[in-house]
Amino acid sequence: MQQFRNLLRGWLGKLLLIIFILPFAFFGIEGIFNSNSGQDVAFVVNGVEISKIEVSRGIENQRRNLKQQMGGNIDDSFLTDDLLRPRVVEGLIQKELIRQASEKEGLAVSSSLVKSYVRSLPQFQDESGSFSNDKLETLLVQANFSKAGLFSAVQESMVLEQLQSGIGATAFITTPELEYVVKINDQKRKIHYATLQAAPLKDAVELTSQEIENYFNENKAQYRTEEKVKVSYVSVALEDFTSDVTVEETDLLTAYDEYKKGLIAQERRRASHILVEVNDDRDEDEAKARIQEAQQKLQSGEAFEALAQDYSDDIATASAGGDLDYAGRGLYDPTFEDALFGLAKEGDISEIVKTEFGFHIIKLTGIETPEVASFEAHKDQLAQELKRQLAREKLDEAVDDISRKAFESGDLQLISESYNKPIQTTDFFTPRGGAGVAADPDFITAAFSEAVLKEGHNSDVVELPNNRVAVLRLAEYQPARDQSLAEVETLVKTALTEQKVRELAKQRAAQIIEKLEAGEALASVAEEFGLEWSQDVEVSRQAATEVSRAILSKAFELPRPASDKPSFGTVALPSGNQEIVVLTEVLEGEFDLAEAEVVQAKASASQQFGSQDFNNYVASLRDSAEIEMR
Repeated sequence: MQQFRNLLRGWLGKLLLIIFILPFAFFGIEGIFNSNSGQDVAFVVNGVEISKIEVSRGIENQRRNLKQQMGGNIDDSFLTDDLLRPRVVEGLIQKELIRQASEKEGLAVSSSLVKSYVRSLPQFQDESGSFSNDKLETLLVQANFSKAGLFSAVQESMVLEQLQSGIGATAFITTPELEYVVKINDQKRKIHYATLQAAPLKDAVELTSQEIENYFNENKAQYRTEEKVKVSYVSVALEDFTSDVTVEETDLLTAYDEYKKGLIAQERRRASHILVEVNDDRDEDEAKARIQEAQQKLQSGEAFEALAQDYSDDIATASAGGDLDYAGRGLYDPTFEDALFGLAKEGDISEIVKTEFGFHIIKLTGIETPEVASFEAHKDQLAQELKRQLAREKLDEAVDDISRKAFESGDLQLISESYNKPIQTTDFFTPRGGAGVAADPDFITAAFSEAVLKEGHNSDVVELPNNRVAVLRLAEYQPARDQSLAEVETLVKTALTEQKVRELAKQRAAQIIEKLEAGEALASVAEEFGLEWSQDVEVSRQAATEVSRAILSKAFELPRPASDKPSFGTVALPSGNQEIVVLTEVLEGEFDLAEAEVVQAKASASQQFGSQDFNNYVASLRDSAEIEMR
């Protein structure tokens, strides 16, 4: 079986292992949704509009994911919207195409199955492996996401996965195909190789004035400067207003009342239920009769938990006596929720409740109300929150005032004096950004806007990170221009020398191959060209080796040697060096999987072929789709 594991890690595995990532994973859960109403449209997929808000959300999620993958060690200015947008837009297009295809095929997932799936996720389970509503709610709060949104997202992802599974499950691989693939993957090759160093060839390079001038004229665009600006700006922050606001005692008392109401609204209740579904095997009348039978047994004194085990169709909770754990408002069906929160005390049992899932009987088994801090204990925190809120209102008022002054003034002096903030000036920066405030995308856009750059006006108010705003105006402008040869002659000479060294190394490599093909010995070629051969090296496609990837790839690209005549090839490296590769022998792989291993390997390969089939299916949807970019 190790043969096949090697196969999956090797070159063919990389080719086959193209797994389509569902939007649920690609964009983050909030990227699933689309609320286009009243929003600007980014693009249209077969008549369905996708909003700019959804694209922006996807870009932000992608940026956050990349930063997490890199441990946060990446500058936001590098992960620009322009860099991330193409992949995000393509992902949204694919998601919508798959959604449309799923809808066309009539695929659906029941809400009860979705909720059972959510309850089974390890992320929402406690140490004992049981569903924990506490963990669910904590994660939702951290993600700033609603319970209804979570279930909707999971339901859509499960529908999309149905389509993927339906297509992928049709793929298969025959035993002869598997044998061929395994043998190819396990094939080994014997090679000699040597590196022709480019650096020593620099001494043989001579540049004429005409060559330098010609190279410069042919590559002038490479030496054209970017336009640059230096801007003056005034920046105002939220903190500038916190010392100017006063919080009255009456305001604190009102805020405290709101705080208490908010905590009361966070009351969580623990419930158990008996669910009788309406399904293909049971119509509504039969389901109602069954729940009524359970109700009668309850009223006659039988234990709720035992009846839940006997009667409930909720496979996730029946064995635990119907226990649903604690939950706040917003998790359950509205009718179910109203019945649960309408029960007065622990131990109370509801009448029969009908929801989209079927008929329920609900038992209240616990009430959990957040602890309310005393006014004195919570007073300082409320004061800070109110101060920040009042400061935000003052900043919003200031933004309107600054915007008016910026429009009416021919400089930044009035704004500077009005808010007692200095006029600062950046260093020169290009449209790709600069240091400090000049790294902010909105600041850069404002600096290179027509109003600032060409008309000489103050900019609109620019919102900056950390609750800051700024207004800027042009201080100095350097247009893009073609530099003269005198300015860049050193750079030109360096580039031209490197080009000539590469050409010379390529010529020398061709001469080496010519001599080897003519039958000249490795030793004499090595002496003539200053090579050091590594001989009779056995390489495989995926085994760890000191041989570089470039040499390894060339070794498996070369044709099988004919008779006793080796195959020869060269590889140009980014450094300018040339690798000389001589293939002397091909050692065939073996197919020695046991019958059980063959079955397992075929299943694994079929799954991967199925993933590729699904990718091809999505590509066909893309090719036939009508997509309009706005």
